[in-house]
Amino acid sequence: MLSAAATLFEQRGFAGVTMTEVARLARISKTTLYTRYPTKALLFRAICSYACRVSADHIASVVMEGRKPAAVLADFGDAILTAMRDEASDRFLRLAIFEAPRFPDLAEQIYLESRVVAAPLTAYFTELVRQGRLSGHDPASLADQFVALITGGHGGLLEREDRRDAGLRVAGALALILPLLTDTVTAYA
Repeated sequence: MLSAAATLFEQRGFAGVTMTEVARLARISKTTLYTRYPTKALLFRAICSYACRVSADHIASVVMEGRKPAAVLADFGDAILTAMRDEASDRFLRLAIFEAPRFPDLAEQIYLESRVVAAPLTAYFTELVRQGRLSGHDPASLADQFVALITGGHGGLLEREDRRDAGLRVAGALALILPLLTDTVTAYA
């Protein structure tokens, strides 16, 4: 169902797709489709949520214990870049932004889901604060800024870059974040 709907939404946008077409392409009955997704808007939201889950899986896989902050943050940066390279996820994030006027609360949904996606990074910064290695910074805000540095913010949505340029973003983000850490040796060192 989701794959069929995703294909159609990508090709035609929200307004250009009917539930009948989704059911036909998915080779299911409309009753089955409507049982799972009572409205086209709920189906569209489910697909947009998928885009956030792809990123969450990559970021959650970063190992933090017993590693130096530079290595952990570099791995977070690489995980974010890997998630950005997922073409389906990227297309739906762009489509969700395009359809935001039709779904005013969709941007808020994606923002809240992105906070969940960034939770491991926020937790890592929180642990560094607890250890006294990072002070004067809100961990959630710092995680948001780190992600924006890696993704390129709005500019990253508008342009495609090669791996070399993406690697430069990770290096640049580390150059800005690492000086904020103290030299205290801890379990995360």
